[in-house]
Amino acid sequence: MNFFKITALSFITSLMLFGTAQSEDSPLKGIKLGFGVDRGFGVTGTMGKFNGFIGNDGIAVDYIFKKQKLNEKDPLYIYVGGGGYLEWDGKDNDIGARLPIGIEFYFAEKLDVYAQIIPNLRINNSAKFGLHAGIGIRYQF
Repeated sequence: MNFFKITALSFITSLMLFGTAQSEDSPLKGIKLGFGVDRGFGVTGTMGKFNGFIGNDGIAVDYIFKKQKLNEKDPLYIYVGGGGYLEWDGKDNDIGARLPIGIEFYFAEKLDVYAQIIPNLRINNSAKFGLHAGIGIRYQF
């Protein structure tokens, strides 16, 4: 396992342990976990205002700074966030910033699906703008 994967896994584990230690009720209250496609196929999770993803092509962490319900009847939300990614597919390890814009739909108790469009800027290996997409399903504990 290379240095970037070890660092990314350590960071996610630290965030999850910190969040668990801060909660007063259930240790998993407010945490969502599921599967999706973003940096390849992988595991997606949410803790508070942080969304994370680790897949076979990389890792991404976003802070959701605006989330709003579209109307009172439907459990449909839109959100905008900011974050970063580390990509380890291919021969280069790319690092960049991203701005996910997405929707969340709660279709059953404790289950939601999401889809997002992600404008991004690769910072290393010559700066380059790009556009990615993500989709997934999560269970809330």
